Amino acid sequence: MVDWASQDRLYPGGYRPVDIRCRRISVDSSLPYSVALNKRHNCRSQSKQLKIFNNENIFIEKLYDGLYSAIDFFNKTSKTSTNDRNPKLLASYTSNINWPRSICCLSEKDGSLIICEQDRCRLLLFTSKLILRSTCGGKRGNGLYEFDSPWSIAELIDNSSSSNVLVADTNNRRIKFFSIGYNGQFLHKHCLVTKEKPYFIATSKRHFAVSCEKCFIITFLTNQRTKVANINLKNISSIQNSSEIAYCLCMDPENSFIFISNPIAKSSIIHQLTITGQYLRSIKLDRKPFLHISCLTFDSRNQQIIIGDSLNSIIYSLEHDLDEDNVEILLKRSDNVNYPQDLCISNEGHLIVVECSVLTDHALKMFRYHPCRCHSRLTTSSVKTSETTSVRSIIY
Repeated sequence: MVDWASQDRLYPGGYRPVDIRCRRISVDSSLPYSVALNKRHNCRSQSKQLKIFNNENIFIEKLYDGLYSAIDFFNKTSKTSTNDRNPKLLASYTSNINWPRSICCLSEKDGSLIICEQDRCRLLLFTSKLILRSTCGGKRGNGLYEFDSPWSIAELIDNSSSSNVLVADTNNRRIKFFSIGYNGQFLHKHCLVTKEKPYFIATSKRHFAVSCEKCFIITFLTNQRTKVANINLKNISSIQNSSEIAYCLCMDPENSFIFISNPIAKSSIIHQLTITGQYLRSIKLDRKPFLHISCLTFDSRNQQIIIGDSLNSIIYSLEHDLDEDNVEILLKRSDNVNYPQDLCISNEGHLIVVECSVLTDHALKMFRYHPCRCHSRLTTSSVKTSETTSVRSIIY
C-alpha cells in the first residue's frame, strides 16, 4: 500500500515497517508488493542470449519452410480445372453401396469387378461397364455364404477355367475361396483358418499373401494352398514398427515380390520382401512428406506401384525400381476423388476406385488411366503412343 501523494509506503498502526517487511517475506512473499530479500537476479550472459536467439531463428526458418511446403502441396492437390467437364472420370456407381473396403478385377476372364462391403458383409459382382450382376452374403455370420466384417478381396490367378477369388473374412479369422459361375453366381469352394485376423490379400501367378493383425504376413502356394512362410515383421530390424495393426500390401505378379507399408505411420515407407520373408530394401518418400499410404496396387503394364491416399484424397504412382524421387500424382480431389479405400486396374486399362467415408457418398468410380479403345482420344501424326505408355503423358 503506497501513498499516492508522497509515494511513501503506508503500514497499519501497531506495526513497525521492519516487522511488516519481514512478515511479508516469510508469509506473503507471493503478493505483488512483497519483495523477497533472498531473491537473486536471474541475468544471462550475452553469449547465452545470442545462442538462444540463433536457435530461435533456426526454428522459425524450419517452420517457414514446412509451411511453404504444406501450402505448395495444398495448392497442387487442390487446383481446380476451368473446364466443367471432368475428362478423367468416365463412370460412377453410387446406388446401394455401403462401406466398400476392397475391389478386384477378374483380369484373366471377362474383366468383371467384385466389391467387398464391410458393413453389409457381402460381395457385389459388376460387369466391366459398372452394371450390377449378382451379390453374395448380406448376413453377418460364420456360414458358408456368410461373412463378418470382410475387409479385402483378390483374384486368385491359376490355370483353372473358372474365375476364383479370395476373401478375407476378418472377424471369422479365415480366408474363403469362391469361384464365379457362368451366370455370375458365387460358389463356395473351401476356406483357410488363420490364427490372427486377416485384413489384406495380394496374389501373384504362383503365390498369394495374407496380411494379418499384429504385423504377421502369411504366404501360400496358389495351386497346393500350402503355407510357404509365416513372416513376423517385428523380427525384421530394418522395418520399424511399434503398432499391432496389419500392413497393406501388393505383389508383383511375375516375381512374387511383396510390397508392404504401414497405413498409419508418420512417414511413408514401402518395404520390399521376398515370398519367404527376406528383407530386400525400403522406398522412402522423404521428398513428399505429406503423402500417406492407404492401399497399394501393382501395375504390371508400367511396372510401378499405384498408391491410394485416403487422408488427402490423392492417387499417385511410384516406380519401385528406382531409388530417386519419382512420385507422380495421377488423381486428386479436384478430379472427383474422395477418400479412396482401394483400387485396381481393369482389362481396358481403367483405374477402378472404391470410396467411402462419413463425409462423402460411398461410390464405385472409373477413371481414365491407360490408353484404351473405348475411350481413345484423337491424336495427330506427330504424337506417338503405345500400349505401354501411361495416359499421364496425355492428360498432363
